[in-house]
Amino acid sequence: MTMRRWALALLAATCVGALAVGAATAAPPDREPLLLEDFQLTEACPFPVDIEILANKEFVTFFSNGRILVTGKLFVRLTNADKPTKSISVNISGAAHITTVERSTGHNLFFLFPFDVGGPAMLLTTGRVDIVRAEDGSIVEFTTRAPTKDVCAALA
Repeated sequence: MTMRRWALALLAATCVGALAVGAATAAPPDREPLLLEDFQLTEACPFPVDIEILANKEFVTFFSNGRILVTGKLFVRLTNADKPTKSISVNISGAAHITTVERSTGHNLFFLFPFDVGGPAMLLTTGRVDIVRAEDGSIVEFTTRAPTKDVCAALA
């Protein structure tokens, strides 16, 4: 699951009521900056990964029909916290379209947790990825037509 997707999953879960009200009133789209802070991820790789935000110009647009669109610029540095010399900087500025299915295009980073299909893993993709989630937020379908890089292996 990408950092962006992880943040969006939490954001979407808390905004369902607001989206339902927006859909009923057919309000114009609401565009907000995607606020992210540096953090450490401990469940996607066999070691903790520090995620440092290098550049964030991402925006989330909420539409009255419940659709969510994430666009903009996002660059991060990924570092193996156990081996700090193992680090990569990546562009994960791909767009994400969220309805009943999350569709990502461009450069994206996905975090798959142990309870997700295909998890645990941290994957860097370039191209189209479709994700279907269960009601609890876990990923039950992860389909990619994109070149994929195993970030855990790159940072090991």
